[in-house]
Amino acid sequence: MKKILFSLSLLAMGHAYAEDTITVYAAASLTNVLAELDQKYEKKNNIKIKTSYAGSSTLAKQIEAGAPANLFISADEQWMNYLQDKKLIDPKNRKNLLGNRLVLISPKNQNIKFKMTSSFDPTTAFKGKLCTGDTKSVPVGKYAKQALTSLQWWEKIQPRLVQAEDVRVALNFVARGECNVGIVYLTDAAISPDVKVIAEFPLNTHTPIVYPMGMVKSTPETVKFYQYLQSNEAKTIFKKYGFSVLN
Repeated sequence: MKKILFSLSLLAMGHAYAEDTITVYAAASLTNVLAELDQKYEKKNNIKIKTSYAGSSTLAKQIEAGAPANLFISADEQWMNYLQDKKLIDPKNRKNLLGNRLVLISPKNQNIKFKMTSSFDPTTAFKGKLCTGDTKSVPVGKYAKQALTSLQWWEKIQPRLVQAEDVRVALNFVARGECNVGIVYLTDAAISPDVKVIAEFPLNTHTPIVYPMGMVKSTPETVKFYQYLQSNEAKTIFKKYGFSVLN
């Protein structure tokens, strides 16, 4: 029985690498744009793209543990570097694909105002909690901590901070009114009708937001999709969702 289960497990993993399927592990903030790109590519190329979305740290750990991904797109360079250091990403098959902006959001019906200066006390601007990603592992949370620290707000905000497993969870906390303020990417704020952007963090308050893309398992079909995500058609769609295109 154990041999049968082991064989079935190997078969399932092998299927993920099959030429008729491309398995993509992508940062949660890419959910909407990749759904459109996947659909367009599938129609033109008679292939199935299976995309899993989560926090970049979660995905990188899953890949390290043997998850059968062909392509990984992270919301920061740290987790791509992590896999590259583990010899799971070849630097020749890696590219910085996209950029983004870091913003403060609130529920649509709230009237909350921030001044993005170190002299401003953010705790006087709102009641309740501020939500973002986990500040130790999730890219948006790490960018948020950098920005809050740069503005000298970190110590004041920390007791009211809710740390989520990925940026979409943080976005939904604010959309439902469970947090009155959130720190997310500009592209995430744009897809929710229930939140509004109340301020953008100055670029000099955090490291540049970069989405690197790397091949984990290089098959001919994976290479084609990797190239497609750098095509003019893909760039147009990325821009439509508010991402900046690098290179």
